[in-house]
Amino acid sequence: MTHPGNGQVAEAAPPRLPVAARLAVVVTGALLGWLAIAALTTRVWGEGLSLARHAVSALAALLIAGALVVAARRLLDRRPVGTLGLSGGKRAARDLLYGALSWLLPAAVGLAVALAAGWLRIEIDATLAETVGVVLLLVVLVLVYEAFPEELLFRGYVYRNLTAAVAPWLAVLVQALLFMLFGTALWVITEGWGVLLERLVLFFGMGVVVGCIRLISGSVWAAVGWHLAFQVVMQLVISSQYLEATVSNETVFVVATAVVAFATSTTIAGFLWPGQESWARPEPDVGPPR
Repeated sequence: MTHPGNGQVAEAAPPRLPVAARLAVVVTGALLGWLAIAALTTRVWGEGLSLARHAVSALAALLIAGALVVAARRLLDRRPVGTLGLSGGKRAARDLLYGALSWLLPAAVGLAVALAAGWLRIEIDATLAETVGVVLLLVVLVLVYEAFPEELLFRGYVYRNLTAAVAPWLAVLVQALLFMLFGTALWVITEGWGVLLERLVLFFGMGVVVGCIRLISGSVWAAVGWHLAFQVVMQLVISSQYLEATVSNETVFVVATAVVAFATSTTIAGFLWPGQESWARPEPDVGPPR
């Protein structure tokens, strides 16, 4: 054992389990946690997604994800949580904004083209104040229920452990596969086998794109911003849970916004975070000395 007082680099304590086992513990724990949330809230509020059920589910997901990551990071990895890519202060706010813009900018262009060409019509039966209120509500709910917990788990914990062992480009692919398995299993168990193919494609594609955003930016907050923008827009217009919105053709809307954004977000991210990424070199995860 080395000692920093002697001018030597202190040896970091090794993780308690191999990386595959640690990832299995966290991803399985998250899946069980999300299934428990769905089961318990269904017993209390029924099948519909009321605001109360949505809010309670969001808080539960945040607590489960946070507890899993903190416990696994400290007890299994024996590394600080702060090295997962969770910067603070102005940089966190900037990365969150840039991540959202990397989705919103191409989606806005695609939507504008579809509307101008007459391929799509959107009608919202609400006042401007009501619409703004629903947008703010969805920002909070999506941030707490989906964007932050899922990004903390997959683009934070899973991705960081992978990049310590393999090249970042490979880490992006592996975490996307794990995210696909997690999301698809959750949907198949709760909604049935009919959603299998759709969810496999969606979650893998999303995992790859947002994983690249994480790699390019070096920040979990960028991934949170991208995820937040994507889901707020989709839930605002497609699900119409809290706002009466009518879309003439949902497929055209999804292609004009989500598909365009999926295809171009990483290019935009390259301009927003120029020259920061390394796609080939693993990033050793140095922990505190023993």
